[in-house]
Amino acid sequence: MSSPAAYTRDDHPYCPANPGDSRSPCPALNALANHGYLPHDGRSLTAPQLAHAIEKVYGLSPVFAYFLAYGGVARCGTHGKLDLHELAVHNVVEHDGSLVHADAGQGEKYAPTNVDPVLLRQLLDTSPKDYLSLKDLTQAQVTRQAQSPPLHTLQSLVSKGELDLIMEVFGVRGSESASQSLIPDEALGDELVVPKAFLEQWLGQERLPDGWQGPSHQTGLKELIAGVRSISKAEGEETPREVTL
Repeated sequence: MSSPAAYTRDDHPYCPANPGDSRSPCPALNALANHGYLPHDGRSLTAPQLAHAIEKVYGLSPVFAYFLAYGGVARCGTHGKLDLHELAVHNVVEHDGSLVHADAGQGEKYAPTNVDPVLLRQLLDTSPKDYLSLKDLTQAQVTRQAQSPPLHTLQSLVSKGELDLIMEVFGVRGSESASQSLIPDEALGDELVVPKAFLEQWLGQERLPDGWQGPSHQTGLKELIAGVRSISKAEGEETPREVTL
């Protein structure tokens, strides 16, 4: 498929949130607002706006994009409109055990939306290499969720889906990344990995990563389900690693 982020980036420069702008615990949506694919203030968003931006930039199928957008607005919005911060209401769409966000405080209505730099570093330190594989990401999630209150079944599935989408959207083949100087490791062959540089910018700064050419393929519900199954199997083989926060 085409790479939408590659040919529209100049028309959508990165501009971080201003005071008063609405932002969520979701780096994907925050990055869309920071690049102007969504209104920069992140307020009064409609499901069609969200679906179009998600499909255009992240390469999700129209059905999948609309499923996510309409679901988010229905569950967290008001009168068919959504401010991004409304997605931070605890345990509605948001859940504990996020890779880079602290858990909601006891009795708090909203979860934190700012990236926790300690958790981001914990994620990146999962591997000493310049990239994270699916095994690394799974290990990171198992470790992070061991630090948090247990998730119920639906939240666990959602967290696995979020992890799969990172790989689907930002994963690059080892052979391709070596030729693009993203990861100097030709021994990877065709293994799909995510450059740490991508994660530092997308998760840490909520911006579309430099050097990212857009998703290599379209991701629909079929691909997501297959990815969640792979992650579920991989999680059974992982144990939390010891970390010092």
